[in-house]
Amino acid sequence: MISKKIKEIKLLLSNQRGVALIMIMTSMIILMAIYGEFTFDSKISRIKAMNILDRSQAKLLAESGLQMAMARLRLYKEAFNKIQGNQTAKAAVSPQLLNQLWEVPFMFPIPVTANASRAFKDSVEKFQDETLLEGEMKVSVQNISSRLNLNLLRMDMAKTASNPNPNNDDNGTQLDQTNDALANNVSVDQALFYLLKRLVEEKRMTDETFGDRHPDLNYQEMISNLRYYISDYQSLTQDPFAGESEATFLRIPLAPKYGPLSSASELYTIPGWDDELIELIQNEFSVYPTAQIDLNKLTANMLRILIPNMNDDEIKNFFLYRDDPENPKFFNTKQDFKNYIVTQARLMSETDFDARMKMFEDKGITFSSNPNLFKVVSSGTYNRSVYTLVAYVVLPSTADAAPAAGTPTPAPSPTTPAGNSANNNSTNQTGQLLEPRIIEIQIN
Repeated sequence: MISKKIKEIKLLLSNQRGVALIMIMTSMIILMAIYGEFTFDSKISRIKAMNILDRSQAKLLAESGLQMAMARLRLYKEAFNKIQGNQTAKAAVSPQLLNQLWEVPFMFPIPVTANASRAFKDSVEKFQDETLLEGEMKVSVQNISSRLNLNLLRMDMAKTASNPNPNNDDNGTQLDQTNDALANNVSVDQALFYLLKRLVEEKRMTDETFGDRHPDLNYQEMISNLRYYISDYQSLTQDPFAGESEATFLRIPLAPKYGPLSSASELYTIPGWDDELIELIQNEFSVYPTAQIDLNKLTANMLRILIPNMNDDEIKNFFLYRDDPENPKFFNTKQDFKNYIVTQARLMSETDFDARMKMFEDKGITFSSNPNLFKVVSSGTYNRSVYTLVAYVVLPSTADAAPAAGTPTPAPSPTTPAGNSANNNSTNQTGQLLEPRIIEIQIN
């Protein structure tokens, strides 16, 4: 019996090799799991590092594209200033030819069409072989000098001091909601009301649910809230609607800026304004420091503000005339625009046109064919990373400081050609352009 038990114990002891095998296999499985986890983390870290590197490369490409656009605008400034000082060159070089210095988009790698010349193909191939650029780059510069500046709504102490008249329409009076309101009042708040109301009505006709989302819009309250947000607090005593706006901001609560808008995104914080309403007017108004309208970039809505008696057919004929693909017309001076409105289309008399333009100029809104506000879109692509910069650039001029209302217009010099008097071209830029400067950058 005892010998049998001893044999059983020896048998168990002899099977320890199987236990060791199980322990070894278990250890290997654990080590393989650790190795797999380590390998996975390493791959993820490497992918993250590559993505960061690709995004950095894409960012550098986009920044390079923006610098290229700024260099082209500086080149345009130098050329413009040079031509302004040379009457012969000014007569020979049209503004449209000069604009090609900045308006032609740039793309890298440079696209080459099948029918391109051999010399062009060789030049592009040589450039791409020698360049240090990697990835893709797209740069475009757009002229957006056709938008009214919402900051003209702003009431400040300087404006109040120079216009103490409480009946002045710049002091936040009741909006005129009649059909002929724009014929008598060209203030920015009246223009904003006119366009917003028109665009809302058009939107309701195309989007049945839009009216449900915006059943009763109080345009007076919306514009008063905007004025309250950007105006000097001390000057708001001239605004009869300031008390209601103040109560609205206290109820939210939101502290007004009491300063001019520096970015269009600030509009989203103002009571009464939501995404859909802002999107309706974003192509007609801006918040950037310019009050000059490019006559060659007029939109249909802006044209209705300038010449309110134009009907839809007359507006259509205007764009058919200006944008004829075979023979486009350019309004290089205010006189060119006047000739179309008065002589060709016969929409108003010369006296009425001059009076109409003076109404805008008295508000600080001038007209020209020379762009002064640009939107630069620079996109860089490296592998799967895309980085886009949207920059707003202003090109100020020494002529931007318009004379105050009531200042007499200087008489034309004896050498001024007939039909090109200072009065006719007072709104065409004749001063020297200053350095372009970026006023806002958005990252997409």
